[in-house]
Amino acid sequence: MIDTIYFDNWNTLVTAPELMRKGSSTRVFKEYINSQGHYVPDKFLDIYSLIAEAQEVKAEQEGHREPDYRQRLEDVFRELGLPDPEELSHGTWDNYLKLWPEQTEYFSGVPKMLESLKGEYKLGIITNYMDGPTCRDVFDKLGYNDIFDSLVVSKELGYVKPAQILFETALKETGSKPENSVMVGDTYAADVVGGNIAGMKTVLVDIYNTQQAHYGEASAVIKKITEFPDALQGLL
Repeated sequence: MIDTIYFDNWNTLVTAPELMRKGSSTRVFKEYINSQGHYVPDKFLDIYSLIAEAQEVKAEQEGHREPDYRQRLEDVFRELGLPDPEELSHGTWDNYLKLWPEQTEYFSGVPKMLESLKGEYKLGIITNYMDGPTCRDVFDKLGYNDIFDSLVVSKELGYVKPAQILFETALKETGSKPENSVMVGDTYAADVVGGNIAGMKTVLVDIYNTQQAHYGEASAVIKKITEFPDALQGLL
């Protein structure tokens, strides 16, 4: 019996296209730095990529810890010799974060789908997101407190999916058993792997049609979130 459904957030229920395109974050960073009267060297992207990769490797080795993205910027600015790297990194990061509540919107059809599920299932969000307060601002904008029984944000726990603390926290908050739960998300390594380890059924939302190699590891695969109710019927 399935009585609980957990969703990933971005690229599953909601989108922010201008912020989620490849290279969008560094574009926003550079625009802000320029607006503060600083020259951005050509090697910015190379330095950023090297420091980001090293930070991500270390975080994964530590059990999928959430990286400190603001510190990443400070390290990059220091390496580039930009003035006041700590202060500049705080300004750059805050400027980037404020865009997310402004630009995040539901995918078409999602509110209606959630409304249809709400009466029959306990609903939760398990999302990787880089800042707790900003994520909560998005939740408030979209009315999540009235829809969901659990809202789990990676930054607030210090780990990212597939770390099991996120799934364990969600299960505790909804009072659910993993065998009666479904995890729905767009990222194999985070949502399918994490949900499978937790003992949940998993639904992969392959919106870019790039994860075929992992289809056999999910309980079901869909191409857009509004196909989920049909997939759920199959799982039942």
